[in-house]
Amino acid sequence: MAVVDTAPLPATQPMPWPAATGLAIFDLDRTMVRGSSLAYLGRALAEARLLGRAELTRHLVRNLGFALRGAAPGTAERLQRMLLEALAGREQAPLVEVARTVGPVVAARAYPAARWLLDRHRAAADRCVLLSASPQELVEAVAQALGFDAAVGTVAEVVHGRYTGLLAGPFCHGEGKLARLRDAVGPVGLATAVAYADAASDAPLLRACGSPVAVNPDARLRSLACTSGWPVLRLH
Repeated sequence: MAVVDTAPLPATQPMPWPAATGLAIFDLDRTMVRGSSLAYLGRALAEARLLGRAELTRHLVRNLGFALRGAAPGTAERLQRMLLEALAGREQAPLVEVARTVGPVVAARAYPAARWLLDRHRAAADRCVLLSASPQELVEAVAQALGFDAAVGTVAEVVHGRYTGLLAGPFCHGEGKLARLRDAVGPVGLATAVAYADAASDAPLLRACGSPVAVNPDARLRSLACTSGWPVLRLH
């Protein structure tokens, strides 16, 4: 296991692992950006009074963010259902507008070294995908602000402009990240792709890619990276 502790990286420095040949996949929270994107979205939604009680919003965001960090899949799915229920019956358009304002704020929290990695992949003409369990509306806004080619998140079902409280596809977490990736970008060759992620729940994605990189890994992912010989990247 190679551990790379990043300082500011010069533009000419090569990748310390095999380069992608066409596809680079980045997780969002604690991989591309510091902290939880959901925390920013939750505060903005509470301020806009789009989820009713601000206390409920903060509780959902805090616990969902923790679950996505490394809790058991059942816990993450339960908390995701709570968030969907809070949205049920509400119009999508106001949430999209809030997400568009939050996207650049979250993007500004990107690690400098993560931006460096993204720039290197873009310079190599790789297709760069931002992949996250966060709501699709937010992931799209962050991806646009950072210059990604595609954004893949969790899609909530919308009927007649309102959220139904259900998902319109798999939850983009664990095995669901692979399913959402294929749904969103079509058949992709992962054998030569690079994937960057921080949590053990991302193991299915990392195992499926030819060049997995553990970024600021939690304890379980660090252990897996050690036994699998994956590089570990510490971003500051």
